[in-house]
Amino acid sequence: MVRPLDKIIEAEREIMEIESKYQKYAAAIRNALEYIKNLDDEESIQLFKRLMITIESIPTLIIEFKSDILDIIGSVAAKAETLKIKALTYENHKYKDLREKLIQNFRGGLKELTNEEGLLKLNNLYYLISNGKIPLQDLDKYLEKIRDRAPDLDQETQIKYARQEAAREYIGVIIKGLLMDPTKYEPLYKQLIETNNLKEFFEYLQKESEKLRL
Repeated sequence: MVRPLDKIIEAEREIMEIESKYQKYAAAIRNALEYIKNLDDEESIQLFKRLMITIESIPTLIIEFKSDILDIIGSVAAKAETLKIKALTYENHKYKDLREKLIQNFRGGLKELTNEEGLLKLNNLYYLISNGKIPLQDLDKYLEKIRDRAPDLDQETQIKYARQEAAREYIGVIIKGLLMDPTKYEPLYKQLIETNNLKEFFEYLQKESEKLRL
């Protein structure tokens, strides 16, 4: 018999989880925008704003998926800041040229990501991986990471977080690739958009993931 107090405790836990997800998402937006502003590139800022408008226009996108996209965008933008520091520190035009190329690719990637159909396919792939709808060949690798970080979690929760970790990493291959080398990764993104079999696409992604990682 479920007691009223148990129902209240469960409801409070669910509310706290939802709040935590939205706090993470809000933080991811702020961080990504801050890194992009540091690029001193107005076009990148406008492209990011357009991407955010597109993301918010699709109500079915999973909030963890949206947070992870923004974290990846922020991490790539941060690489440009690192190159700027190196260019100033070593007075080396090589780093300046690399930074300019990265920003150019970054713009191209943001344009590609502002494809509603592409976002939906990425979101669906994220859902299938994180919910165990597609088998992971390397689940043990992700379980080991989770167990190292949170050994006290029960096995079911560890598996849940391991799948989320895998989903984040696999969609990251595509998103990071588009932002850093859009010419190379556009065909893969197009393949994802056009596929009618996400399981088959993911099997290919698993097989080729090490080659595809930047």
